[in-house]
This record gives sequence, structure tokens and C-alpha cells, in this order.
Amino acid sequence: MKLTKTLVAVALSISVASATDVMTKSMNIMQQGIEQVQFGFINNNEQIIREGLKQISKGNAMFSDEAVIKKYLPDNKKHMVNVASNASKRIAADATIIELNLDDKAYTKAAEGYADMVNACSRCHGIIRSW
Repeated sequence: MKLTKTLVAVALSISVASATDVMTKSMNIMQQGIEQVQFGFINNNEQIIREGLKQISKGNAMFSDEAVIKKYLPDNKKHMVNVASNASKRIAADATIIELNLDDKAYTKAAEGYADMVNACSRCHGIIRSW
């Protein structure tokens, strides 16, 4: 019986650590991507913007599944999984909008898409972290 309880505790610890690892890795990748996109806009470098968008999309894909999101959220915030899920969808849509506007050389509209993306990140962090 004691061995069973130990195994269950270890399994739960690994599950929580895994969710945190995914979340941390995802957020770090997205942060790097956002910094690249911003640097690209500041320096009028479309290639850097596109590289940053790839990073953002990669990180966003890692933390877009509602089951993964729910594992990470504290118990008193689990009911808010839809906030993070909607932010993830908004980030993905904004990445597409930015790319399409870059293709059309509509840089101001691409920058507006970037601003909306950052707002989606900030809104989610503000709600989930009670800022």
C-alpha cells in the first residue's frame, strides 16, 4: 500500500513538473519570438519578423492544448482555462495576420497585428496572474 501511494505521488509530481516544463519552455520561446518581431519592426527587417513569428507559433503550439493549460493553472484558476485558450487562438490568428500583411507590404497593419498579439499575451497574464 505504501508503495502504491509513493508511485501515485511520483506520477502526480512528474505530471505537474511536465506541465510546468511545457509552460516555461513555451513562454520562453514565445518571449524570444516576440523580441525578434519587435527588433524586426524597429529595424525594418522583414526576415527577422518572420523568424520571430515562427518562434511564437512554435511556443504557442506547445501551450495551446486545454488539458496542458489546465494542468498548469493553480486550483483557484482552473475555471479560467478558456482565457488562456482564447489568448492562444488570438496569438495564432495574429501571427497569420502579420504574415499576410507582410506579404502585401502593409507594414503598418502588420504592426497592428503585432500590437494585438502583445495585448493578448498581457491580457492572459493579467487575468491568470491577478495583476
